[in-house]
Amino acid sequence: MFSRISSAALVLTLGVALASRQAEACGCFAPPDPTVPIVQAGERILFAVENGVVTAHIQIQYAGDAKDFGWLLPLPSVPVLKLGTEELFTQLINTTQPRYFLTTTTNGACSARNFGAPTASAGFANDSGGSSGSPLVTESSIGPYDYAVLHAESKDAMFAWLTDNHYFIPTGTDATVGPYIRPGGYFLALKLKSGKSSGDIQPVVLQYPSDLPMIPIILTSVAATPNMGVQVWMLGAGRAIPRNYNHVVINDGQIDWLNQAKNYNDVIIRAVSEAPEKHAFATEYAGTSGIMVDQLDRAGRFGRISDLARLTDPVDFVEYLFNNGYTATQSPNTFFAPTLTPLLRGLVLTALPMPAGLNVSEDNFLQNLRFFLGSYRTDHPEQFVGWNPAFDAPALAAQINEKVVQPALEAGGLFRKFPTLTRLYTTLSPEDMTRDPVFSFNPSLPDVSRDHTANLVIQCGLFGDSSTSPATLTTEQGWNFQLSNASTSPQLSGVPAALRIETLSEEGAPQVLTDNKVAIGAKAAGCSCTVVEPFGLGLVALVAVLRRRRQS
Repeated sequence: MFSRISSAALVLTLGVALASRQAEACGCFAPPDPTVPIVQAGERILFAVENGVVTAHIQIQYAGDAKDFGWLLPLPSVPVLKLGTEELFTQLINTTQPRYFLTTTTNGACSARNFGAPTASAGFANDSGGSSGSPLVTESSIGPYDYAVLHAESKDAMFAWLTDNHYFIPTGTDATVGPYIRPGGYFLALKLKSGKSSGDIQPVVLQYPSDLPMIPIILTSVAATPNMGVQVWMLGAGRAIPRNYNHVVINDGQIDWLNQAKNYNDVIIRAVSEAPEKHAFATEYAGTSGIMVDQLDRAGRFGRISDLARLTDPVDFVEYLFNNGYTATQSPNTFFAPTLTPLLRGLVLTALPMPAGLNVSEDNFLQNLRFFLGSYRTDHPEQFVGWNPAFDAPALAAQINEKVVQPALEAGGLFRKFPTLTRLYTTLSPEDMTRDPVFSFNPSLPDVSRDHTANLVIQCGLFGDSSTSPATLTTEQGWNFQLSNASTSPQLSGVPAALRIETLSEEGAPQVLTDNKVAIGAKAAGCSCTVVEPFGLGLVALVAVLRRRRQS
């Protein structure tokens, strides 16, 4: 789906070198939420489906030279293309990410120790068939992109047009594009405009007639990495399902509860690999979309673009941005000094570049603009020699409205329109990308919480140490681990990572393909840490344990 994509990387910059002690800005932070396992995904997509129209918000992830950026997407119909917002995915990740909590109680005198869319009425492009002999349907520009929609009836004709019009075709595309070449099919091709860099890339929004959303994962294999994460959010009238992939429920006895579930992604990888053809998704959240209401489009956010356009003084202009919700979304328990979103920061610094002699970070410059352009400039005029940019407030405000404000407001409106939000996750290696996943809905399925809790009961004795005393760990699924040491996670080898592998359809309950309750119980029964399955989850395994105890 994406050409030359690198896996998502989360980069956090904490330090700023400043030219003068006077220029330092105070910044404090807390570590990331320890209950949230870190997951890096190569693809992130939000789908909304209504009245035969799919709206897809797609985060394009790319690292490399701008001239080598090429994005080719097969589609069932001619799309309408808009700009999206990176903040949508930041908020979706923060709001729906699975969280693992461990509650600890002690028996005895323990010493203290901490444990760690618009619908079809929007109007779609008219496919006139293109000029004779040409696959072109339509071409235009939006934001940082030039784009074209092409007929998918002839691979040779499509590739020839892309080459002649300077669209980059990644190595390997020829071998994977075959399944999408067919009468009535289309391709969307994107490239960066001349003069743009990879830093200008922002998400795109596609609207196109289709009954069900699909990810062209076969084409994605061109640039995929081993065990590449794929995160999909679905908005609709009920819980979403992978229609032609299996569904896995992970065995939470494999989660490292004592260490903030740091092995969560490894458990997902293993659970998915246990499914036929390694084709399966896990549901990480399913429930009300209300958790995203007001995250992007709260009342009064962004102020008025007309007011912003009138602020011809750059200091007043930038301070208006900081005071009216244009700052980047931060983790709920992270206390950074507010920064503008990367896209907005780039727009502002293009119109108001930093003085070449000023040795501070871009964020610090914008956060303290009044100081730098006031008393600091007076005290250090040598750092501002030749600096006198022409600041066009109306032009910059118009760009901000197009690329920041409107995409955020439109994305936020989706969560008021559709009642249910589902988050699905899988990992796939290139050799496993042999079938394009299709998604649908089953409103009768129950919700899935993002929050999971296990209980640790420590038996300290009279003068025990909470870190070395024996303990019982009980997981949410009811697995009981009798631990000889309260600070050591249980180690179970050869135990399935999937509690269940099942198929989900548009109606009715899941159809279980593999139920590992008994297998997990049998493995757990022989574990040196003495894991006992709860009554009702695996009666056969529990009886086996009791028989062994009687014989001994």
